[in-house]
Amino acid sequence: MLGRWTLNRIVTTGYTAEDTLKDPKKVNGDVKYGTTSDYVDYKSNNDDQVELSLSGNRTIGTYAIIYSDQFTMDINDGLNYCKINSISGSQLQFTAKIDKTNVTKVYYLSR
Repeated sequence: MLGRWTLNRIVTTGYTAEDTLKDPKKVNGDVKYGTTSDYVDYKSNNDDQVELSLSGNRTIGTYAIIYSDQFTMDINDGLNYCKINSISGSQLQFTAKIDKTNVTKVYYLSR
């Protein structure tokens, strides 16, 4: 899982109309990425940092591996509880649920 992955797509569900009214960036949908500026980089440093770049907008957070198929990411939208759906040398797909919400995001990554 460690290292840099190209972010191809995020499928988001669970935001309410009220959430979107308060913050127009909080929307449900299937967003396609895939350029060189779209990536997730799980650093192997002592700080357990994760760098998320969406269309060149970078966010630094932290991650922690809980079990072989579960981890957390604390990034700009809050604490995400993540479960790996599938992983290989070239593909990673996981589902992230944002803490204290009904919002779920499925991440599709490749390298």
